[in-house]
Amino acid sequence: MASEHVIGKLSVRVVRGQNLVIADSLTHTSDPYVVLSCGSEKVKTSVQKKTDNPLWNEVLLLPVINPITPVRLEVLDEDKFTSDDSLGVAEFNVTDIYDAAKLDLKHASDGTRVKTIYPVGTNYLGGESHVSWKNGKVVQDLILKLKNVESGSVVLQLEWVHVPGVML
Repeated sequence: MASEHVIGKLSVRVVRGQNLVIADSLTHTSDPYVVLSCGSEKVKTSVQKKTDNPLWNEVLLLPVINPITPVRLEVLDEDKFTSDDSLGVAEFNVTDIYDAAKLDLKHASDGTRVKTIYPVGTNYLGGESHVSWKNGKVVQDLILKLKNVESGSVVLQLEWVHVPGVML
């Protein structure tokens, strides 16, 4: 079996959720948290109690082995006595930010947009997403619409983190 090598890391700031579905019909609230997974790696945010508009503002770090593998996002409602309920799922691609990270942008102006990704039927975007060069880093802002539920979206900020010794 071939050894898998990390080619970079994806820093994902899970900013907030908006208009999430209500999972608890008794209290008319949810206790949401986010799980990100890419390949066999999985990370999660803290639980925000009794809200359908949670503010996490937490940074999660995912190692990237294959830039073609999408990142899966699921919002769950924490339950004490039963299994946690899904509040929706989404996916996003790493390829756009990965491709920008391979460019020589050290002479680019701060705030330069490298690429714009538009919401189309095959992606989960809730608006235009921009890959940019900010403060010497390649970043991407995303709003993801959650699927398999009536409503809900999650706001993310991605940043490509270079791994020392790895050439892209």
